[in-house]
Amino acid sequence: MAESAPLLRVYRVKSIEGSNPSLSAMLAKVLLALSLSMLLVACESENSQEIEWQLPLSVPDDPHAATAGNELPDWATKIEGKTKVVFLQKPTARLFAVELERGSIQISGDWQVELLGLAHGLRVKGHTFINDENIANPAAYVRLTLSGETLYEGWLYQDFPELFGMDNSDWKVWIEDVTMPPSS
Repeated sequence: MAESAPLLRVYRVKSIEGSNPSLSAMLAKVLLALSLSMLLVACESENSQEIEWQLPLSVPDDPHAATAGNELPDWATKIEGKTKVVFLQKPTARLFAVELERGSIQISGDWQVELLGLAHGLRVKGHTFINDENIANPAAYVRLTLSGETLYEGWLYQDFPELFGMDNSDWKVWIEDVTMPPSS
């Protein structure tokens, strides 16, 4: 079995004939202190610059949320199907779900949920939403209203619920069980 290389080597200062051993040890400590202080001064004199990844993060705009000029495409309103919208109230861990058909509205407590459109495989190209049936990425276009205030209107993905959707400190909302008839 081969010996592994030592991680730390200890050097001993040879004492000079006729010299004081404690003086040699003191000299070694002074040399060590000087080299450490020179290292620290060199590090401190380096200019401090903000690096891009150190800058504060900002939440990007959700490209899947409804905005002016980014409305629901006509093709999404023509696809028949249904989904389950699941709500989690974060502070209380209360969980409930509503099932609805495309074009319908469900009310549950203070929530009003509208399923306005569906997509077999939603993708975005430029600023245009495309229903790509070669992609297994079901999505639902929903409007979520709490106590009369619309908190979110836009696309929710079944397979990627964490990526896009309503950004709210009290609620997490996602979709499950999107079902649509096969396209012709």
